[in-house]
Formats: sequence, C-alpha cells, structure tokens
Amino acid sequence: MTSTTDTPPIFLPRVARTPFYYGWVVLVVAALGSFASGPGQTFTFSVFQNSFIEDLALSSTSVSTLYLFGSLTAAGLIIFIGRSLDKYGPRRMMVFAVVCLGLGALWLSQVNVAWQLFIGFAIMRTMGQGALSLIPATMVSVWFVRKRPMALALMALGGAIASGIYPFYGATLIDEFGWRTAWIVIAITGWVLLIVPAIVFIRSSPESIGLRPDGDTDESDEDADNSKKKPERVEHTWTVKQAVRSRMMWLLVFAGSAQSLVGTGVAFQQVSIMTSKGLSIGAAAGVFGIMAPAAIVGQFISGYLASRMPVRYLIAVGQVGLVIAMIMLLRTDQLWQAYAYGVVLGLNQGFLMNLNQVVWPAYFGRKHLGSIKGVANFGMMASAALGPLPLALSIDQTGSYTLGLYAYMALPPLCGIAAIFAGNPRPAP
Repeated sequence: MTSTTDTPPIFLPRVARTPFYYGWVVLVVAALGSFASGPGQTFTFSVFQNSFIEDLALSSTSVSTLYLFGSLTAAGLIIFIGRSLDKYGPRRMMVFAVVCLGLGALWLSQVNVAWQLFIGFAIMRTMGQGALSLIPATMVSVWFVRKRPMALALMALGGAIASGIYPFYGATLIDEFGWRTAWIVIAITGWVLLIVPAIVFIRSSPESIGLRPDGDTDESDEDADNSKKKPERVEHTWTVKQAVRSRMMWLLVFAGSAQSLVGTGVAFQQVSIMTSKGLSIGAAAGVFGIMAPAAIVGQFISGYLASRMPVRYLIAVGQVGLVIAMIMLLRTDQLWQAYAYGVVLGLNQGFLMNLNQVVWPAYFGRKHLGSIKGVANFGMMASAALGPLPLALSIDQTGSYTLGLYAYMALPPLCGIAAIFAGNPRPAP
C-alpha cells in the first residue's frame, strides 16, 4: 500500500496533486450520487401512486403488493451489487447504476399491465434505493476513517435534499406533462447529473493514487501521537464470510431495520394518512419539504456524536425518536401538528440513516466493505419492502391506520436492545 511519504508529490498522479485532499472531490460526487438515487426512493413513488392506480386500473393494495415484491427482488440483487462493487470498483458501478436507473424510469413510462410495473419497481429499487445508496456511502467510507462520521453526514446531504426536491419535481412534471413523460424527464435528469462526474472524478481508494485516508501524512501521524488527546483508532478487517457468520452482524442488521421499515412505510402512506385526517393533499405533500432540512440537521448531529460515542448506543437512542414520531402522527389532525411530526421524524431519520452507514466500516473495516454492506443492505431493503404492509393491512381490515402505527411502535425498542447487545467493534475471528 503506497502512501504520500513513500511517493514524492512530483510522482503522484495528477489527480492527486490537488491543493486539498482529493477525498473531498470524491465526497461531492458521492453526494451527487445520493441525490440521483431519488427516483428509486419511496418519496418519489408516493406522488406517482395515484397515477398508477387510475391509469392502470389497479387497486391500492395491488400497487403496494407489486412495490413490495419489487423491493424484495431488489433486496436480493443488492448482494450481487455489493460483490461487484468490490470487484469492479466504484467508478464502473456508479455509471452502471445510474444508466440502469434511467432505463428503469423509461420502462415505467411505458408500463400498461401489472407485471410490467413490477419489473419497473424492481429496477428502480435495485438501482435507486440499493446501488446508489450503497456505492456512495462505501466510497466515502473508504476515503475517510477519522473523519468518516462527518464525511458521511455531508454525503447524505444529497439524499436529504433529494427527498425535499424529487416529490415536488415529480408532481410538477405530472401536472405539466403527465406521469409518463415525467418518468422520461426524470431518466434524462439522472443521466445528465451523474454520468460525466462519475467517469471523470471517481477513484477507487486514496491508496490507488498514492494518498492516505483523510489526507494524513507521517507528519500528521506524529502530531497525533504527540498530542495524545485521543487513543489510536484501530481498523479491523473482516471478510464477508467472517461477517455473515458472526452474531454481531445480524444484531446490527436487525438494529437498523426499524428505521428502514417504519420510515418507508410511513413515507409510502403519508399522504393518505394525513388526508384521512382532514388535511389537504398539498399540505400532506408539504411535510416532505419539512422533513428534508430536519434530516440534514439529524445527520450532522449523529456525525458529531459518532466520533465521540459508541455507535451502538446512538442507534439505541434513535429508536426512541421513532416511537415519539409515531405517537405524534397518531394525534395529528391539524397542519401545525403535521409539520411538528415532520420535524421530529426528519431529525430522527437523518440521525439513524447516518449511523447505519457509519456502523459497517467501524465494525468490519474497509477492505471488503462493498460485499459486507451488500449483505447488510439486503436486510435493510427487505425491511423497507415490508414497511407499507402493516399500514395497508390496517386500513383494509379496520378502515383506519391506527393499528398499523401501533405495530410500528413495537419494533424500535427491540432494535435498540439488539444494538446494545451487538457489543463493541472487535477483530475478526
């Protein structure tokens, strides 16, 4: 492994001779990738749901079921995306993912029957929620170690901004051009945003261009040793086989499931829940705009705390916020209450999303991170796929979302316990 101390600056690749650490360039592209994942996220599909129901003559339950199986298919495929990321590198995989995401959007613009909609959901969830969430976070985790929690929080700005922009972008396109043309425009938007930056700027690791993570040098290492302010951060290296055989990994996967399941379920049904309580569609959609900046704040709070406290305790604390948000949603019947709920859930989602990215390199290292996160993301995406089901069953069986929201409250405490019992990071067996 080559470092800046072994290789004089004049012999470094030109791309590494920036006046600042090149990892920040990679982080910007990763944030752009996180933003470009928006078309494959639930908050975008929520504004197209009524169009699918009306134009394809499908029931709400049918669309939710197709979305469920499309997301479960994506959860299975993400394991292979993770392995391919380790094998082919982030640049090729990022370009592949955004090209396929655009093709999936074009496919959705032409669907006419249920099976075609299922294929569209599977492609968009695999490449959007899956690949374009996995690849950017893995890139940043490889380029940063000491500064990783805050770097991941900065990267996640892209996804948080997307959650505030894409629902309005999609709704505006639907109003102006119709939902089929909207998907075509969304496909072109993703290609324009990401393909060229990914090809030009992404590099696989700092070591690949003669640098060290965080831009460290021997001099900075000596300064850190002399200051003695903090103990040295040890990075463990696990293989994917070692990880999947460990109890620790599956406890952490389960610990992150509540955020995926509850967040996706509520986002998918949020407009319906609030309109059932007497709020307008515009007001209900506006809550997404409140959640986005709140999520950004939550990401930076967790980024600050994760470098100072064990991540497992922070994940456990975050489960409390999920329960509080569900209680607030149950009692929401006025606009100010809806906005207050949006702030609380947004803060909590941002807080937990960042922690669920930090935890994997912290526990299992960088070397096989793509493959390990591919398996972990399978659990997260499967949870997200099941998310809308409790609310759908609740409204179909009881005529109300109340029972489903109570069911959501039962999961976070169990996830908090799992996080605590995962223990601290330790060497591979």
